[in-house]
Amino acid sequence: MLLHVINLPARTDRRAQFAAWNERPGVEAAFVDAVIGASLDREDLANRRLIEPDTEQFSAGALGNALSHHGLWLKVAAALEPAFICEDDACLRADFAVQAISALSQIPADWDIFFFGYNTNAIVAVEARDGLKTLLQFDDSAKRTVDYFDAFARTPAPAPTPLLCFQAWGTLAYALSPQGAAKLLKLCFPLSGARDIFMFGQNRTLKPYTLDGMINVALQRAPVNAYCVFPPLAVSANDIASSDVVRR
Repeated sequence: MLLHVINLPARTDRRAQFAAWNERPGVEAAFVDAVIGASLDREDLANRRLIEPDTEQFSAGALGNALSHHGLWLKVAAALEPAFICEDDACLRADFAVQAISALSQIPADWDIFFFGYNTNAIVAVEARDGLKTLLQFDDSAKRTVDYFDAFARTPAPAPTPLLCFQAWGTLAYALSPQGAAKLLKLCFPLSGARDIFMFGQNRTLKPYTLDGMINVALQRAPVNAYCVFPPLAVSANDIASSDVVRR
């Protein structure tokens, strides 16, 4: 399995940590240089129809992250096969390759995006095969134990369940089909704050300020065939203090 891993050249620490967790037989990591948000010219991005004028809430880091994924989406849309995309803080479960392929084999062939990992400090909205919808809310305090990530990376577990997904946060680890890439390129770009995201289970809305926000706008307003697994096959600390995306 080939993983396209987005990594800022300066974050050699993250690259080393990703390798320490995830190097194993059957998994090959191809590191992709992330776009450096601080080097971007917003006027140029607007002229290229990559952002709308109402994107002040997107930090430089968020723009760089979005355009890093955008570059990979363009390649996937022009390809014949799906691609697996990760960010450099992803910790993959020991049996990730086997279980990810198995999960993909269990869903309809017209899938667009499949989340193998997502932020566990946010609600995930899913639907089971029998049509029952539910909200997944996590207590992720286990991640604060000293050996949590090392144990996750070396310990296989029972197969997760693939579920239809209506809301998930983060672009930690996902598969993208060619038709899904083409669809999301049209729906997520130009980045814009014009449409609110309905926050399931919270009775409020949120304006998108990152790429995953734009993906959620697409999931709520367009026929995107999105899936995820429960429990996740990829996790991260999701630590804002070390984030290159969220404005601090």
